[in-house]
Amino acid sequence: MNAEKAKLGSHLLESIRATRESVGEGLNDDEFTRLVRCPSPPTEAGFTLISFCDGVATFSVPEQDFATWYPKEGWITPEKDSVGRMIAEKYGLTLGEPPDEPPSCRFPSAEPVITHHHLEFIAHRTTLIVAHPKYLKVRLFGAAAERGYLRISKVPQLGPELLEDLSALYRA
Repeated sequence: MNAEKAKLGSHLLESIRATRESVGEGLNDDEFTRLVRCPSPPTEAGFTLISFCDGVATFSVPEQDFATWYPKEGWITPEKDSVGRMIAEKYGLTLGEPPDEPPSCRFPSAEPVITHHHLEFIAHRTTLIVAHPKYLKVRLFGAAAERGYLRISKVPQLGPELLEDLSALYRA
């Protein structure tokens, strides 16, 4: 696998995509994740692959100060929002800021609830990227129904510099 990693290049998303395509559907996502992470997990732009599941690569991120993400009032700091908007514009995506956890009317809290939000980058009603201060998720493949079974289908490729661009959200 190390020789294949080196041959695939230094762009982590392209390497994951190419490796997944090269192994086909013979491995489930857990097996594929273990294959890619051996002997050590690949990294790029400060992100380290945690897992690949259901067509989504999940990465650990550099340690974040929540104050750089969440203002005292509001959803996301203007700085992170601005970087997110620039990334969304560059890749032709829609930027959303959904809550990390939706409020519950079934189990209301007696304490004031502070709702944090994260950034989602969306194309054609599909969330392609989730940028959270604790993790990053990038959809590489989607599931498409075809004649009664699911097959792996590609989602729009966003380019080899995507992780480098997203790393701007995680800089101190």
